[in-house]
Amino acid sequence: MVEQYKNILVAVDGSEQSYDALREAIETAQANDSQLKILYVLNDKLANIPVHLDTMTLYKSVQEHSDYVVDQVQGYLKDTEVSFEIVRLTGSPKREIINYSKENNIDLIVLGSTGLDAIDRFIIGSTTQYIVNHASCNVMVVK
Repeated sequence: MVEQYKNILVAVDGSEQSYDALREAIETAQANDSQLKILYVLNDKLANIPVHLDTMTLYKSVQEHSDYVVDQVQGYLKDTEVSFEIVRLTGSPKREIINYSKENNIDLIVLGSTGLDAIDRFIIGSTTQYIVNHASCNVMVVK
């Protein structure tokens, strides 16, 4: 077991469970005097939308959601002294979380037990399950 976490990654998607994970990650970062990385991954499945949809409207909506989530995250952190960085990526959330954690020497990943991606969870299993099985560091799942 790690005595002290130095680099903590929390993934947020705008779900209440991800904000619960964020609160837990903030507390853990404060207790360990850690650097907190907050990761928002825009699911690249949106690039494969049907042609009949107005792609500019969809893109604008997705950007607005991303901006909203980042604003919410900043609100949670504004009265803390936690050192943090917000990172936005595009791709498969579960793969981007794993890749980012390996490339950035993350020693703890904090996730909500469920998130917004119900279709992915139904078809191929949850992002959280994938992270738990593939992470090279400790994973904290917040219910």
